Amino acid sequence: MKTPVASVRVLVDTLLADEHVDVPKTREYLGLIASENLRLSRLIENFLTFSRLERNRQRFEFTDVDPTRAIEAAMSAHPGALSVLVAPDLPRVRADEDALVTVLRNLLDNAWKYTPDTPGGKRIAVRAYRENARVVFAVEDNGIGIAPREQKRIFRRFYQVDRRLVRDTGGCGLGLSIVEFIVHAHGGAVRVQSQPGHGSTFFVALPEAV
Repeated sequence: MKTPVASVRVLVDTLLADEHVDVPKTREYLGLIASENLRLSRLIENFLTFSRLERNRQRFEFTDVDPTRAIEAAMSAHPGALSVLVAPDLPRVRADEDALVTVLRNLLDNAWKYTPDTPGGKRIAVRAYRENARVVFAVEDNGIGIAPREQKRIFRRFYQVDRRLVRDTGGCGLGLSIVEFIVHAHGGAVRVQSQPGHGSTFFVALPEAV
């Protein structure tokens, strides 16, 4: 949590040190401050969510949720950075909508975090389709990938694959633990398909609404 706080402090101190207001620079720095504030908010949200889950105080309100609406809500933090493919006539899922959005948002945050900027750019895709009376959400990236020996550990609390990258981008290693807990509480399943250097795809399968 120190990373975004320190970044905000440096940006604010730099702006306050300027004797004259530089409008373009100020707008740029305010955008960076807003981004760091969002990162800090996500960290705090994950800590609070994990605390409720661990103490069995998280209450889910199950309704029939439109998968497309949940995806759109999760994408709001990364506008224009994703490609989306939702199968036509996709059935609704029986889920707590806020919890489902949290699952998708955490997967998207990870995809964004573990996909470094390259000449070809970040390629992050979200797909949703029906399979065996379940709706499958797939989040795919072209990032650093995950070694086979790491894939069984990534859902452990506080576990991080690349600590150097996490120091640069922020994170606490709770996102995937939260994803797994929520998905299992919904009677669903989560798995990963990945290869080092060739990106990762996370699959979340939830029962469709009857």
